[in-house]
Amino acid sequence: MPPEAYALVATFAATAVVCGLLAGAIAARAGGPRGVRWAILPMTASFVALYWVGHRLALVAGPQVELFGFQVSVVLDVGVALIAALAMAAVQVAASRVARAAR
Repeated sequence: MPPEAYALVATFAATAVVCGLLAGAIAARAGGPRGVRWAILPMTASFVALYWVGHRLALVAGPQVELFGFQVSVVLDVGVALIAALAMAAVQVAASRVARAAR
């Protein structure tokens, strides 16, 4: 793999981390689990969504920019990553509430 591909993967990994932390903070305010370790699943969901949309499905919507020599649909990619992270965080909030109710 060329170095540009590693740079693009690192950029998407950083995007997934930010989306996961944001979703984790929103989930904590909604009564979900608190702490950075609880943002791991939203981060993972975000990265997997970026992989599926950008690499496997090659979906393109909206404007594209050249990033490290690749054409990237930034708006679509970040939107999908954020939605995936928020969906996983919502699942964590629901599971947290069910676990509290069972006690």
